Amino acid sequence: MDAQEKKSLMNGNILTEVKNIQKRFSDSISRYDYKENSALYDEKYKSFYVEKLKDLKSLYQSIYDKETMIGKIETISEASPLIQGENKKLLQDLQKQLITDFPVYLLRNYSDGIYQCNLSFTVDVDGKFKRVKYRGESGTEFNIISALFLYAIGGLKKPLLYKNTPIVENFSQPVVVRLE
Repeated sequence: MDAQEKKSLMNGNILTEVKNIQKRFSDSISRYDYKENSALYDEKYKSFYVEKLKDLKSLYQSIYDKETMIGKIETISEASPLIQGENKKLLQDLQKQLITDFPVYLLRNYSDGIYQCNLSFTVDVDGKFKRVKYRGESGTEFNIISALFLYAIGGLKKPLLYKNTPIVENFSQPVVVRLE
């Protein structure tokens, strides 16, 4: 991936690239017929799926590695300023966006069920999401897509403030998607 591609991914094309990776997988496996030779199909499916996961991880890692923190985390001795006023609204808006705008079209080949992931990330002084990490029980692909979706959102509408000064804060946010 060259510098221009990395820059375009940071400008909102992240989910498009995820879709392209999935399409390459679908196009590759569609050349094989399960009914004609199930053993060969299974072998190719596993091989192509491993390649798809490698490409998704590479996309995630390229974004993660490119980040630069602007601010630094400082300990605030008072009760958390994040549960008040505008900060609280910004975080509630993020929670809503993760639910209402989650790119379920990227999960079209998933079985019905509940998929869960926990994202941990830092909100920098510019309001951007950085150091996004994922973990969960619903599989690597879902976890990576969840992290990439947060990167695609980019950040909060405004930086978090404490005493009118932008701050850096760490967060953990569950992502739960129910497919029916």
